[in-house]
Amino acid sequence: MIDAPGILVVDDKPNMVGLLTKVVGPVGRVVPAGSVREATDALARETIAVVVCDLRMPDGDGLEVLRALRGRGSTAPFILMTAYATVGTAVQAMREGAYDYVTKPFDPDDIRAIVERALAQAEILAPVPSADPETDGYGALLGRSPRMREVFRLIDRIAPTDATVLVLGETGTGKELVARAIHDRSPRAQHPFFAVNCAAIARSLLESELFGYAKGSFTGAAGDRPGVFEASSRSTLLLDEIGELRLSVQAKLTRVLEERAVKRLGETRERPLDVRLVGATHRDLPAMVKAGTFREDLWFRLNVCVITLPPLRDRHEDIPMLARNFLAERGPLVRSRASRFSDPAMAALEAYAWPGNVRELRSAVERSAILATGEQIQFEDLPPELRNAPSVQQRRAPPIEPVPATGPLQAALAEARDATTRGYIVAVLRRFGGDVVGAATHAGIERESFYRLMRRHGVVAADYRKGD
Repeated sequence: MIDAPGILVVDDKPNMVGLLTKVVGPVGRVVPAGSVREATDALARETIAVVVCDLRMPDGDGLEVLRALRGRGSTAPFILMTAYATVGTAVQAMREGAYDYVTKPFDPDDIRAIVERALAQAEILAPVPSADPETDGYGALLGRSPRMREVFRLIDRIAPTDATVLVLGETGTGKELVARAIHDRSPRAQHPFFAVNCAAIARSLLESELFGYAKGSFTGAAGDRPGVFEASSRSTLLLDEIGELRLSVQAKLTRVLEERAVKRLGETRERPLDVRLVGATHRDLPAMVKAGTFREDLWFRLNVCVITLPPLRDRHEDIPMLARNFLAERGPLVRSRASRFSDPAMAALEAYAWPGNVRELRSAVERSAILATGEQIQFEDLPPELRNAPSVQQRRAPPIEPVPATGPLQAALAEARDATTRGYIVAVLRRFGGDVVGAATHAGIERESFYRLMRRHGVVAADYRKGD
């Protein structure tokens, strides 16, 4: 099975590795690993299509393997196994790009089915040699960071197909822009793009808006009316905030995706559909499935091609380009003289956490352009919530006082070097959420050397992890 897709199985218990090898071996080439280190070594030397990984291991946890996988730019689906199931761990894993997770003990048939679905997704999302890795984006969807370049590669791969797409990400990250980019690069681009915000339509009206209705089907239905599914025939339909659908509407949407047909309210016949569906949400759908508020069968039909948009705080290197683009776009509309940012203003934009993501940045730039009186946006022109943010204030803190000349030069240099080294270790661990592998790679040193520096300076990786 040399050409079979590689399935990395990570567990420190040999009997569990043996069981999983027997269960998933028929669908792929199993690559066993008994520790985080063995797993990261395997990722470096093997072509891996799917990862099945335990949470707890002697030298770390499964999230470290997930971060190492994503750090290598891989989109391989990651399945987390745990006997220590907590909502926090599951949510953190899904936020960092995990495909799914299972709780031990599990049914062998269930995990085989999950791996088979993951392999199908991996095949669809395989890298495309013709994709341009240097693109800065599509229209208003901009970015040069590694995570955004990966989003662009996925769009290039997914757009020509008719596969259902699910776009995940926090509010304001640009989910609708991704849906439009997919439509514009698809064979359906000649037809109008349709978008429905499921959270913005009254729950009592949403069903009729989506599926349409027949005359007399309810009070006020004076005539037949097609729904948005019929209206978007031969085109692309975005259902934004799909996590807000009530269960009865979810059931009908599941049937629409299964049968590729829609039945209007008050009718018995089904009308065939030719619609490409893109769902989008900021909600944690796997957690909703486990809580019983989102249908599992609908989740399986949406979880075909998944694009996860990173929050702006995780791609700070894109902020200058986005800010300048927004200023060029909005400045003339508000009759602003400003055409650039001062260094302190740009430094503040880069230091801010942006809880509202790209949408908040766009609003802040427009507001600053209105207040600016010169050709530059100054720090004082920025919104007060941005100027007064702790992260911005810390960046603008006065420089550290010189080291007092109270001892020999060599001793002072050694003390300053130790302080700088410890500060760097803390900063890089904070940036990588306590992921020692990612931090060491970023620092350009061996992992064992990084661990020695941590021990020498009393730094503990767990203090900087973002999730359990």
